[in-house]
Amino acid sequence: MRILLTLQYLGTRYAGWQTQTNATGVQQVIEAALSSLFGQAIRIEGAGRTDSGVHALAQRAHADVPFALPRSGFLRGANDLLPHDIRILDVEEVPDAFHCRFAPHAKTYEYRIWNGEVADVFRFETHAHVLQRLDDSLMHAAAQAIAGEHDFKAFTVASPEVSSTTRTVSNVAVERSSDVVTVSVTADGFLRYMVRRIAGSLIEIGRGKLDGEALARSLEPQFEAARWTAPAKGLWLARVDYRVDG
Repeated sequence: MRILLTLQYLGTRYAGWQTQTNATGVQQVIEAALSSLFGQAIRIEGAGRTDSGVHALAQRAHADVPFALPRSGFLRGANDLLPHDIRILDVEEVPDAFHCRFAPHAKTYEYRIWNGEVADVFRFETHAHVLQRLDDSLMHAAAQAIAGEHDFKAFTVASPEVSSTTRTVSNVAVERSSDVVTVSVTADGFLRYMVRRIAGSLIEIGRGKLDGEALARSLEPQFEAARWTAPAKGLWLARVDYRVDG
């Protein structure tokens, strides 16, 4: 049977999601736990990669397992085998043809900024620290330029390993809660470094180092380089949404 997992992890100690030969990825830690639980090798497929140091509130992954376990027993057993910074939050059965990477879905990323004079020790691993007071209202207004369908090639690596750099952003917002400023972006897909470069540009706008039209100029037809990449530790994969049929 095929199961769909909802996962949460703190990415600080890991070299990203994907299994690697020279470092520890989140994927291989979860596979080891599930293999122990089921008594045979289990492989999982994630909804997408996260880079080294990036966190997840609700990553999704599917796996084929040899037999069913009660939900509560599965969650207790798997989480007992996992380190404290990786948790399986939920599990559900899905059709055998379901593939978490290719099923129609949207993803939401959040970029979290601690915008206080002194860095908060409890948020150091999960928030970027910006000392200068950010104009979050200006950042929110500027961010609306990326809503809709655009070519985001200025926000990714020079030679992206994808057939197209066009993505559709359905929602983008910048909100403040006390000293935390959060950039939230929902889209049908993301390119490598895309959210970190959007956040980096918005931070420069919020600091008054870039004008409010800077994001718009990074889109077609100008493609002005988005040169500011915010640190990985502030990035969170917040949600992956599916329409699962059958």
